[in-house]
Amino acid sequence: MDVEMVNRVEIPDWICYERIDNEIIMVDPTTWQYYKLDNYGAVLWEKLVALKGDVKALKNWVFEHFEADPQQMGKDIDLFIQRLVENGILVKPEVEKNPSFQG
Repeated sequence: MDVEMVNRVEIPDWICYERIDNEIIMVDPTTWQYYKLDNYGAVLWEKLVALKGDVKALKNWVFEHFEADPQQMGKDIDLFIQRLVENGILVKPEVEKNPSFQG
């Protein structure tokens, strides 16, 4: 599977989420689909929310705070973001979707 790199994402207003112990439980009330993020995913999610969807800043934060291969961590974050986009939890901004857009 090819993983697409994205620099910024938006968190739709309708996504509801809450931390319960070491996990994040998310609900899409438009479909009543729910998702569960483990401890690592919960940390990424909370930081992504705090960074207002700035994936590049998220990667930099992870590189500074976790000891592992930066290339692998970057790939893991890209896959995490891609899966959330595919499930409608995150949305790519219009500028990101259409790089030729000059707005």
